[in-house]
Amino acid sequence: MIRILPVPEESLPGLCREKGLSPRGTALRGYTAAQGEEPLGWCVAAAGEPCVILGVEAQDPQIADGLLRAALFPLYQGGAARYRFESTPGGPLPAGYVLRGEGELAELFAPCGERRRKTDE
Repeated sequence: MIRILPVPEESLPGLCREKGLSPRGTALRGYTAAQGEEPLGWCVAAAGEPCVILGVEAQDPQIADGLLRAALFPLYQGGAARYRFESTPGGPLPAGYVLRGEGELAELFAPCGERRRKTDE
């Protein structure tokens, strides 16, 4: 079974150092994915407007998507409207993510029938 779990707040600075990330002064959200003891990926995002995805890495696009959604959804619920990637993702992502510039969180979390078709700009 694949598990996506939050990184405890006190462990986030160490994860950022390990992955070479420059954390912002705002609240961070981090998640890891694993199957049993095998790590499958990680993601760290910073709150703000736009939210900043400091890093995401997974070889499977669906796992990367799950990590990103886990990190971004609480920020979206808290009122954030946009996101941007600070660096290129470490692995493939499913279609729909804006990799350059800013993307709209509502597009990621809208019901499937209400999404607009977007391309990477």
